[in-house]
Amino acid sequence: MTLDKYINIFLDRDGIVNNVVLRKGVVSSPRSMEEFVFRNDFLSFAQKIDKKYKFFLVTNQPDIKRNLLKENHLKEMHIKLMNILKFEEMFVCMHDDNDNCSCRKPKPGMILDAITRHNLHHDECIMIGDSLKDLKAASAAGIDAFLLDTNYNAYINYSYKIKSLVSLI
Repeated sequence: MTLDKYINIFLDRDGIVNNVVLRKGVVSSPRSMEEFVFRNDFLSFAQKIDKKYKFFLVTNQPDIKRNLLKENHLKEMHIKLMNILKFEEMFVCMHDDNDNCSCRKPKPGMILDAITRHNLHHDECIMIGDSLKDLKAASAAGIDAFLLDTNYNAYINYSYKIKSLVSLI
């Protein structure tokens, strides 16, 4: 499977766009601009990818709700990101598990919202993520997905694992 049949690419943020942060061995999100470091693979991908694609960011950011990340820092991160790759829209769920919202992955709310708002066709959309939550959200939204193979998700058995974003180009 390649990107050939797709027009709309949904990207998870942490682990796809930027490096994850390990806190006591637990995969976590950046909480400051210093921790927000783009993955080299993403930077190469953003430079080489054909601009015919439309990009959407779909990211869980519960550290906002947990008061571990300030909204203005999140906005700074996303401004920095928009300077690297133009996103049609960035969808951010700031809830945590206890909120039981429809937008927090693995629920498909953010993807379905983008599909509706931008009048997209499901069969032209693909999700690229690094977690089971990303795969489940894509499946629940009725779109295909790629799983970026990492050391922290090696336990996930999935048909469409990729070694790098650049391998999709």
